[in-house]
Amino acid sequence: MSRSFFAVLRDGKVYADKWPHHSVVAAMAESRIIPVTRKAISWTPGIAVLNAALTWQFMPEEQLAPGLMLSLIMLSLPLQGLYWLGWRSRQRLKPSLRHWYKELRDKLRKQGVECQPQGAKGPEYMDLAIILRKALETLPPEEH
Repeated sequence: MSRSFFAVLRDGKVYADKWPHHSVVAAMAESRIIPVTRKAISWTPGIAVLNAALTWQFMPEEQLAPGLMLSLIMLSLPLQGLYWLGWRSRQRLKPSLRHWYKELRDKLRKQGVECQPQGAKGPEYMDLAIILRKALETLPPEEH
């Protein structure tokens, strides 16, 4: 089933908000992409407008179209990050991560923490983010 572009972007935003910022997950791609995407969301529009204004003001007329296209490409960078995060959030976990997910879920259930059901085809990265956040909040550090 295909999701719309805006649904994937929305999933990316939710996934970025759910993903924990912790040393336990520092080696995963999300821990690098989420901060870069957040910085791009805040800085890229200003840089793109500055680029367009400087191109308009100081470059010859032949350079106006490439300069404006560069500004549009800059504006697409945060969307690319959010889209990747949204796509990734719905991917099934690799076997090693699936094992870690199930371990954490079992430890949380023993502590009495309610865990939401996983995706229909198995745990997804969004499920891992939710379980990781709960585990980091409730479990002692040696049990992560």
